[in-house]
Amino acid sequence: EKKALRIFRQLLEAFKVLNRFNIMHRDIKPENIFFSYGKVKLGDFGFCKGLKDGEYMAKTMLGSPIYMAPEVLKGERYTIKADIWSLGVVLFEMLFGVCPFRSNSIAMLITTINKQ
Repeated sequence: EKKALRIFRQLLEAFKVLNRFNIMHRDIKPENIFFSYGKVKLGDFGFCKGLKDGEYMAKTMLGSPIYMAPEVLKGERYTIKADIWSLGVVLFEMLFGVCPFRSNSIAMLITTINKQ
């Protein structure tokens, strides 16, 4: 748990930097978390969206469904809070060793997440 919290704190620091520059990552997942010399790095910025002044929402459904927030899966407009959801799923997975949502298909996964 201590190791997971140490990693998560560093992820939050990376998220704060993105937030400061109005950037949504939109694909936070374990595969995009890297370790270098004891430091945690958030990578793969291919789906990032830089928000213009006054803009705070996106609509494009991008990322990995297991880590997507319900509003993203529903095709609704979403804010940087969708990245916070993804961070929460990653934390759950670090603490419990399993993803909080399991399903045999994307459609079932969407239904399961939307019930939360």
